[in-house]
Amino acid sequence: MANTLITPEWVTFETALYFVNSLRGVAQFNREYNDEFKADGAKVGDTVKVRLPQQFEASEGEALVTQNLLDRTVNVILNRRRHVGFGWSSAQATTDLDDIRGRYVQPAAETLASVYDRLSLADVYKSVFNSVGTLGTTPTAALTYLQGRVKILDFAGPDEGLVGVLDPLANATLANATAALFQPPAKVSSNWSKGQFADEQLGISKWFTDQNIPRFTSGATTAASTPLVNGASQTGTSIITDGWGAASAPVQGDIVTFGSVYAVNPVSKESTGRLHQFVLTTTPTAGTGITLVISPGIVTTGALQNVTVGPADNATVTYWAMAAGGTQAATVSPQNLIFHPKAFASIMADLVMPNGGARGTRVNSKQINIAIRYVEQFQITTDQNLNRLDILFGSAAIQERMACRVVG
Repeated sequence: MANTLITPEWVTFETALYFVNSLRGVAQFNREYNDEFKADGAKVGDTVKVRLPQQFEASEGEALVTQNLLDRTVNVILNRRRHVGFGWSSAQATTDLDDIRGRYVQPAAETLASVYDRLSLADVYKSVFNSVGTLGTTPTAALTYLQGRVKILDFAGPDEGLVGVLDPLANATLANATAALFQPPAKVSSNWSKGQFADEQLGISKWFTDQNIPRFTSGATTAASTPLVNGASQTGTSIITDGWGAASAPVQGDIVTFGSVYAVNPVSKESTGRLHQFVLTTTPTAGTGITLVISPGIVTTGALQNVTVGPADNATVTYWAMAAGGTQAATVSPQNLIFHPKAFASIMADLVMPNGGARGTRVNSKQINIAIRYVEQFQITTDQNLNRLDILFGSAAIQERMACRVVG
């Protein structure tokens, strides 16, 4: 198709096709295109509110007991703006579209999609408090992933529609460990022919390989530590602790549990019989006495109850899997994820359209939930058409209980 004019509309449409087809982990999120910014365009820092479902208590007896409605929302901040810029000459602007498609449009779209995927995964995993596996060790057993599913079910998460997003090594290791378990042989052959752990297995509806899985570096204790809760009757998101070894330095994203603080099912309010895990939401000041800021906050009564009791004074604090009197080295681990799409939200919005002689167009769609802006401007001094493709998005965990980290 030689001598066909390249137009902004053509470039944007082609980019959208490649962009959507290149998405991996973030494609499994609850993704939305927010059109409230369509007229004037959105800016970095704009916020979209996502409403959470109600939580109730079941009352006993015939008498009506009315409960307050808890209208809770999570802010998804449009804080990620990325672009790819390139240019072509006037002569190239009337050339074979296949050349432009292969040389410029497809690589640009794939680059934007990869960045969108990587940043979205990085923005949500540190909010997830459920965790299975061992830091620095790629899981080799199907049981690890089954336990991850149990974590989600413990918190009344759906038992259908779960997805697993794994880094390539974790995916290959799981496929190898489970290849002989699934019959008929054609199924095993299918798994291996695709080079990945495929189809609905281990209670997970879909499995995906994603090289953008984030790598997390845990905190560390530089001396033997026996961390304990310092003070009884502590609830909420801030827990005072002591007994850490000198210069111990937990970090945001680390996991802790407190002795005898068991999780409860958010619907039935019955104990799961398993200690509730909590994730640190900030990096505390290092030392022997550390205030841990955690999520979720400890709630012992009411519709939002999530634990059987609050931690007692001198209750044991288990930091990852560190034994009392032990140490924890800073360890790098991929953060594979098992989750339901409702656990995370990712929102794209329209950017402001340009002025000052530039030509621009957008592709936006509630069906495929994307917003991409394309702008070009001719430079008379160089005979170049300068081009840029921009996206603006934000991603956040909105129902963390429906997700579990599989550390490796």
